[in-house]
Amino acid sequence: MTTFNDQQQKDLIRDRFTSTAEVFGDYAVSYRVKFAESLMRLVGARSTDRVIDLACGPGTLALRFAREVRRVVGVDLTPAMLARARRTAAEEGLANLNFVLGDAQALPFDDGSLDIAVTSYSLHHVPDPTRMVREMARVVKRGGRVGIIDIIVPDAPGAAEAANRIEKTRDPSHTHSLAQRDFDQMLAGAGLRLVGTERADNARSFDHWMHVAGWHRGDAAYIETRRLMEATMKDDIAGFHPRFEPADPNKPDEPPDIAMVNPGIFLGAEKI
Repeated sequence: MTTFNDQQQKDLIRDRFTSTAEVFGDYAVSYRVKFAESLMRLVGARSTDRVIDLACGPGTLALRFAREVRRVVGVDLTPAMLARARRTAAEEGLANLNFVLGDAQALPFDDGSLDIAVTSYSLHHVPDPTRMVREMARVVKRGGRVGIIDIIVPDAPGAAEAANRIEKTRDPSHTHSLAQRDFDQMLAGAGLRLVGTERADNARSFDHWMHVAGWHRGDAAYIETRRLMEATMKDDIAGFHPRFEPADPNKPDEPPDIAMVNPGIFLGAEKI
């Protein structure tokens, strides 16, 4: 049964991604296409495969997979994201996919009815990531594949706490980032055998990272997130590798941007 706290988190996710549907969608669909291609290779996507993209957002994975597989269904909680995904699919002339409103923790599909289940950058938002991974495993057939892209935190003591404090300040719908051991345990507990792992560290600027979350310089969330990020520069405990960019000579009164890395991971697994 969905608890009140679960519902609160889902409402928060829907509110956040409704407000950033366009700016986040522009970034995710264009820039992350190379991530989708890497995940397709990792899960061995084939032309006969039936695929589900959980928490699909603007269609980051679904739009690219649809060019290579038989059929794709994208599932997401946020109508604004689904509308964005449908619009892009129509513009690109993709007819072998559809997008439906739904909960990635309770999928309306029969056991073993699909070949591949994938998701990108969603597990750190959902109330119960273990339940979501189990749903992914449930709906794929034996020998079917599961693919995950997500952010990752170092295993060092205190790393997860520091990283999650920054992430939650930037985006209140963030729940918690996972470490490698957490992913390994979830996959094994869902009856999945890990077949491939790749790091997906994403170099970017702090200002752009905040921009796609809907924040700009002067916003309270921007100021506090930056303060927390700068506090980790000395020991890099959160794993973002932050450093100041050279000052902009055209803006001498403004602090410089921060170069950073979003530590990420690609996982491919097979149902045993």
